[in-house]
Amino acid sequence: MTTVEEMQYEKTLMYGRYSELQRFASEFAASRRTTPHQPPDIEEALKKKLKTYKIRRYFSEKILPYMVDWLFILVLGISMAFLSFVIDYLIDVIGQAHIVLALRLQPLANPVLKYFLWVSFPLVLILFSVTFVQVVSIHAIGSGIPEMKTVLRGIYLTDYLTIRTFIAKTIALVAAVGSSLPIGKEGPFVHISSIIAHVMSKFVTTINRLYANEAHNNELLAAACAVGVSSNFGAPIGGVLFSIEVTSTYFAVRNYWRGFFGAVCGAFLFRLAAVWFKDEETITALFKTSFRPDFPFDLQELSAFAFIGVVAGLVGVAFVWFHKQYVHARRKLRNYTRLLEKHVFIYPVIVTILFTSLTFPLGVGKFMAGELTQHAAINHLFSNVTWSTLPPPHEAFQDLPEDSEEYQIVRQWGQPNIFVTLLLFSALRFLFTAIAVSLPIPSGVFFPVFVLGAALGRLVGEAMATAFPNGVNGSIVSPGGYAVVGAAALAGSVTHTISTSVIVFELTGQITHILPVMIAVLISNAISSALQPSIYDSIILLKQLSYLPDLKPNKYYNLYATDIMQMDLTYVSYRSTYGELQTLLRTTHHPSYPLVDAPDSRILIGSVSRHNLAALLEDHLRGLYKHAQQIRGTHDADEIDGRSGRNTPDKAADVMKKRISSVPHSLAKIFGSSDKPDFPVSRSNATDQSYCTSDYDVISSRCRK
Repeated sequence: MTTVEEMQYEKTLMYGRYSELQRFASEFAASRRTTPHQPPDIEEALKKKLKTYKIRRYFSEKILPYMVDWLFILVLGISMAFLSFVIDYLIDVIGQAHIVLALRLQPLANPVLKYFLWVSFPLVLILFSVTFVQVVSIHAIGSGIPEMKTVLRGIYLTDYLTIRTFIAKTIALVAAVGSSLPIGKEGPFVHISSIIAHVMSKFVTTINRLYANEAHNNELLAAACAVGVSSNFGAPIGGVLFSIEVTSTYFAVRNYWRGFFGAVCGAFLFRLAAVWFKDEETITALFKTSFRPDFPFDLQELSAFAFIGVVAGLVGVAFVWFHKQYVHARRKLRNYTRLLEKHVFIYPVIVTILFTSLTFPLGVGKFMAGELTQHAAINHLFSNVTWSTLPPPHEAFQDLPEDSEEYQIVRQWGQPNIFVTLLLFSALRFLFTAIAVSLPIPSGVFFPVFVLGAALGRLVGEAMATAFPNGVNGSIVSPGGYAVVGAAALAGSVTHTISTSVIVFELTGQITHILPVMIAVLISNAISSALQPSIYDSIILLKQLSYLPDLKPNKYYNLYATDIMQMDLTYVSYRSTYGELQTLLRTTHHPSYPLVDAPDSRILIGSVSRHNLAALLEDHLRGLYKHAQQIRGTHDADEIDGRSGRNTPDKAADVMKKRISSVPHSLAKIFGSSDKPDFPVSRSNATDQSYCTSDYDVISSRCRK
């Protein structure tokens, strides 16, 4: 009891330090700790939960965004590769059907009937393409690269990256390129790839909010441009470099991996699809060449390759100039333009009939390889066979087998001779490529110009082979190598890109002519850059898209912003009164106005559009009239109503003018120019009447000076 008395405990069975209940609880807890169903320690459980949370957070913030990006680019590359293969297959089928229907289905038919079939088949395709674009989406017209340059510079183009535009661009592109007109699908494919990336980013936004960021979406669009190029040619490195040169003024290095990964996926699957569908035995280059790897050219031939660069530069300048002048000439003929706007099918019909008539193989088309498609023409032009050494047509048709490459070359290019045929072919492609890209259909310019450059290079190569039949210093001249150099040089001249040299290496699968190609491309770029903008910049200027090109003339380098800026500006500040804003809106017609903090400092805060400014001011003043009528009472209301019995803002203004003495001077200006303030602003600043807390206080004369 001593212990109990000292500790002041009362021994009971229910509570106390030494109670039976406590002993039972301790023993029970000890027994539970020894059982397999022991509950986890709370501290350990919290640590595990915290560790799991950290892992989840790290995964969602660090790993998941990169995984989503990788999967995003992978799906984009796969989609574009299979889409490119399907479109190429359909274009090839349509081209073969055109030749079989017009020339080989009835070999003994009347030439007039053959001509009708030769012209009508492409005509139907072009009319379908024009109609489909006009009905579904007119934003599918043209290349797509000029518009993507504008989009990547922050300019929003309405309905340009939508599903409707994708459908119109894809289907109309098949019909347009299959019509045999000199147009390509590289530019449209850049547009198509960008549309797919934009639509996918909207879908992924529901999973990862990073895809709602505008800067991140621009990086994905830049990668999509690279995928679009690489999935056309199977050229991943050249596709990335070409997309950077063409679409981006400033390229983020962190975006490299997206572009290369997507380009590699697209190019690999594009060539792999050809193996799956038995078009190729293995993965190989699109236009495989067989030049001698040990001694492809002699050093003295570099002067001829440099000459090709000069010619390609001048031809590229002439091409861009002719296209621009042709479009301006069409626009100047107003009656003609109105007719074309009213009847959109007339112009495509005229161009299609002219081109197909000139390329009819039984007519003048036999003098310019009119039967060949662009793909077949490139295969012939890149051939390692020297055309000038082949026998004339009448001998070749007897001595050579019909399925041989030499026989087909003589048949297409040998009448009357290869030099005349190459000249006529080049002239026809130059003229109608510039015309065809102005049609209201999806059309690219890169591949037709590539074919044109190959023809010019082949012409120089055949001339060199004729001039040096025994070779230069014992090295046999290879005209096919000259064609490769010419194709890269002219394509680089027209587009102002160096990456065409890389594209041509990936297209041919050989880098034997790397030095001549680089020399010719650099020379052609130097000439074209000094004389004309690229074809894409020229189209931007013709379409009047919002785009600022680089300042190239040296006279602008020492020009300061103060030399061209306008000092007397109209602006809106937080201290602007109603009357000042009303005067501003009546005396100027700008679509928007800069918003500054104060007239003395003029620190730019933002901008406000004219429409919103007028709407805000009108709504605000309507509230002032309502307050005035309520406060003035019945007497003022009767005076405002007059005989009509209606309250009008004009009469309300007259009444308020009589009592304007109670209104601060800054608000009184609102009635200085007219009875009714038609235009207006946001909330007035209380700087001049700092002790006025509301419009009600101002009108009820609670604010005093």
